[in-house]
Amino acid sequence: MKKTICLLVITLTLCLGAAPAWAAIAVKPPSKEAMAAMTPEERQARLTEIKARIAEIKSVDRSQLTKAERKLYRTELKSLKKEASAYDVLYIGIGALVILIILVLILF
Repeated sequence: MKKTICLLVITLTLCLGAAPAWAAIAVKPPSKEAMAAMTPEERQARLTEIKARIAEIKSVDRSQLTKAERKLYRTELKSLKKEASAYDVLYIGIGALVILIILVLILF
């Protein structure tokens, strides 16, 4: 009985102690106020850093990694992509641009 209780306590301690370590690894995007205070040069520099890190992650040979390491890379990649999309960058495709020009010509 003592052995079972001891094993249960050790297991719970290890499980609860590991959760904050995994939670701290994810990259947190900056707040809206911090992004508004950034100059365009700082934004561009941060976007360049994000793109470089995404390229590094994608170039890693995942066949040699453990399941936990792959999950770590996946969560970091998701958080970096979310941060990059938070910079309010608007991309207009060629098809959308053509339709927009046609609508402007028809309406005016």
